[in-house]
Amino acid sequence: MSPRLALILGAIGAFAVGLALTVTPSAMLGGFGLKTPEEAIVLARDEGVTLIGLGLINWMGQRATGAPLRAILAGNLAVQALEILVNGYELVAGTLPLQAAPGLLIHIVFGAIFVLAMTRAR
Repeated sequence: MSPRLALILGAIGAFAVGLALTVTPSAMLGGFGLKTPEEAIVLARDEGVTLIGLGLINWMGQRATGAPLRAILAGNLAVQALEILVNGYELVAGTLPLQAAPGLLIHIVFGAIFVLAMTRAR
C-alpha cells in the first residue's frame, strides 16, 4: 500500500465520518445503538470536526516524504490502534452495544492500511 493512497483513503474516510458526525450526530450515534442526549451530540460534533481536521492533514500531506510522512502515518495508526483498544474494551464491557461492532472492523482495516503504508514510507 503506497503511503499516498493510504493518506487519500484516510482523508476520504475521515471527511465522510467527520461530516456525518458534525451534521447529523443523532443519526450517527443512533446507528451505533447509542442514545443521543445533548451531551452526546456535543461530543459527537466535537469528534466530527476533529476528524475533518485529520482528513485535511491527510489530504494535504499525501505528497509528504521523510520524517513528515512517517509522522502523519504514525499519527493515523495511533488513532486506529487506540480506537481498536477503546472500542474493543467497551464492547467486551458492554458499554458499547454489539450493534457498533462493525465500527471496530473499520478501525482494524484502516489500521492495517496505515501499517502497510508505513512499511513503504521513505
